[in-house]
Amino acid sequence: MNSCALAGPATAASAAVAHAGARRSNAAVVDVPRVARGVALAPLAQSGAARRRSSRVCGRGRMHVASPRAAILSPFGGADTDVKKRKERKKLRLRIDDVWYDCTGWAKAHPGGSIFIALMDGCDATDVFYALHSNGANGDDTAARRLAMLPTCLAPDAEGANGGAAFAVAAADAGVGHGGEREDTVVPLTTSPIPTPPPAPHTYHNKPGNANSAFATLRQKFENEGWFARNPVKEAAVLAQVLGLYGVGWFLANTHPVMAAISLGLGMQQAGWLAHDYIHGRGAWCAAMRGFGALTNGFSTEWWQNKHNMHHSFTNIDGRDGDIKLEPLYWLSDPAVTGRPDNKGLRKWQHLYGYPLYAMTYVLWRKHSVTSALTRKDKKEGLMLALHYAWLFICLPTPVALASVLLGGFLVGALVTATHQTEEIMFEQGGEYVDVQFRSTREADVKGAERWLWGGMDTQLVHHLFPTMPRYRHHEARPVIQAWALEHGYDFRISSSAEILNKNFNHLKELAHI
Repeated sequence: MNSCALAGPATAASAAVAHAGARRSNAAVVDVPRVARGVALAPLAQSGAARRRSSRVCGRGRMHVASPRAAILSPFGGADTDVKKRKERKKLRLRIDDVWYDCTGWAKAHPGGSIFIALMDGCDATDVFYALHSNGANGDDTAARRLAMLPTCLAPDAEGANGGAAFAVAAADAGVGHGGEREDTVVPLTTSPIPTPPPAPHTYHNKPGNANSAFATLRQKFENEGWFARNPVKEAAVLAQVLGLYGVGWFLANTHPVMAAISLGLGMQQAGWLAHDYIHGRGAWCAAMRGFGALTNGFSTEWWQNKHNMHHSFTNIDGRDGDIKLEPLYWLSDPAVTGRPDNKGLRKWQHLYGYPLYAMTYVLWRKHSVTSALTRKDKKEGLMLALHYAWLFICLPTPVALASVLLGGFLVGALVTATHQTEEIMFEQGGEYVDVQFRSTREADVKGAERWLWGGMDTQLVHHLFPTMPRYRHHEARPVIQAWALEHGYDFRISSSAEILNKNFNHLKELAHI
């Protein structure tokens, strides 16, 4: 039996119940549909300790996750990636709230890209669906209504060992997870035993990806208590801070260029954090502010959203999460383990050039943003990017403009992945959303001005568990989640910022000398 399909096939009766607005959970009998209210109801999951011991394969007959696969939407990659056309039509199925949905026809229309649907094929996507998508508690129920319109189907095992298909597509990008070659072809699946990868400081477990009912209860608590609601006063305060830094820098640009560059650089960093919050957020205010990053930093909303949601869905999963595939600039894993091309002459210096090179973060993101907008022929986004660059290079002296971009990029690049890239790196199918987040994320214990500088990245685990929660609620939510983690056997990791940054430096140094 497919370990991703523990609940069994969705019958016509269960489908009718789901669409009518009442269903039964393995954990309890409920009287309100999740699709209608966004309430986190899910089948009973294993304990955290049991999940970490699990080694079952997610989806019989699927490509092993440690075999060659393109890194998805790396921050150092090019434009948006999509699934290649299939030689044989394959049914794509996801399980949400115990119901299997046929997403084959919907995949290309999925706003987050079809690649996500392909990678989650055959698995339970309940927790990640409700984490990333809109529902009543977060401002609207668009995603829930679209889900209710999808056709239901049988579980993969109900249609044969290979789920009714003989092929899967390996997503193509500017590199491959393990093979070092570009994947553009359809790859035949096999049910033969998969060789165990060589020993390494990585995790190779393949998990069933069940939804976590205890986490669903926690999410329901936050929803019922209004933690996802936006506070107009706090929203105005954080926006005023960013615009104030831009205004001061612009005012000083021609008379005090150094002070102007510092003010603008800080403003660009904080604008990045704020745009991040707007894109994750739901409701009328966040929808209206989706273009904020394009106007203030020259970032494509669509490019960034697709890249970042892949990071959230497959955090620290090699070949899925582009944020940990940084070759040929940084090596976060042993090249002998990943199988990706190595450059020993460059790698041996990465701990020395690593942090200074973070100054190029915004330069690279801007490049990919322009490429994405042009590729998609997005006129609205193209206009916003044009307005940004007109202000940047017409209203500001060129040295001030360039210095502020480099400073802002350094301040973001040095912090944005610091809480992930030295934690556990996995070669497994993302599906057990909660378990993966705890194993791949560390929070920073910071206060005062340092907390302001981190801009919400210090509460990364809270954010990854509840991406649509406003960042000014994260510190209040942290002790609640810490208590929940202790009760359910999860390791809530938190360190000082100095410890985290030192750990990142030592990790780069260690990989430099292998």
